[in-house]
Amino acid sequence: MGKIQKTLITLGLWLGIQIIVMLIFKVVSVFNHTDFNSMMAQILLISDGLIAISLLILRYCRIREMFTLVPKQAFVLSLVMAISALFAFDMLFQVLDIPDIFEQQFQDMTKSWAGFIGICIVGPIMEEIMMRRVIMTEISKATGHVWWGIIISAAIFAVIHGNPIQMVFALPAGIIFGWLYHKTGSLFVPICIHIINNTISFFAIKFNLDLQISLFNTLGTIIFLVLTVISIVSIIRIHAFYSDKVQEEAVIQEEPAVPDEKASSNKGTFSGDNYEK
Repeated sequence: MGKIQKTLITLGLWLGIQIIVMLIFKVVSVFNHTDFNSMMAQILLISDGLIAISLLILRYCRIREMFTLVPKQAFVLSLVMAISALFAFDMLFQVLDIPDIFEQQFQDMTKSWAGFIGICIVGPIMEEIMMRRVIMTEISKATGHVWWGIIISAAIFAVIHGNPIQMVFALPAGIIFGWLYHKTGSLFVPICIHIINNTISFFAIKFNLDLQISLFNTLGTIIFLVLTVISIVSIIRIHAFYSDKVQEEAVIQEEPAVPDEKASSNKGTFSGDNYEK
């Protein structure tokens, strides 16, 4: 139980802060005779902000961890892989008639800057700290296998969304984010991809953009196959990149330090316990 303490505390914080903030706004809406649903953008922004601040205060994540940069090639490959895979999954899920119970709330939230900041910036940062940095890491330590951490954190990530259509999409998305976090060692990568994904969805809802491309026509099938191939090739390239990097670091560590000839001639040589000029 001790090994997953951070996981339990994190989930407790998430639930507790969400409930408290929602109760406060519910009371305010009753006294002011306002529509509670119209406050969802503010509720999301405030609760996610408080959760992120709480996790940083508890030192479950440090700000510098969120901005740990990765090599440009790895970052570009990560973006290409994730965006291609997420669009491919979205095309697959279109054939399923999955209900969107929060559709009206999302449309209302796209009408304010609070909704944009909550959905596209604060939400992704908070969720990646919570899911990848804390829960995935702690479960991986507790089980001794990183894939248990990736899968379980992705499952929790899907459940907390509470919306059937989001839950179905969040599961593979969580696995992608977790794998990239494991490979790159940087929370900056999944945060960026999460922000890009949410921003695309935000403006698609805001401007009623129909981004759906059916698999049941020639163009849709071709696009799906191209996205799938790009995703697979990118995964292979990312894996190879970090495998080569690990080998290079191992070789560097094994190579003996080469003494500077001038320094050696000036300082003498050290042999055993004797220092000779």
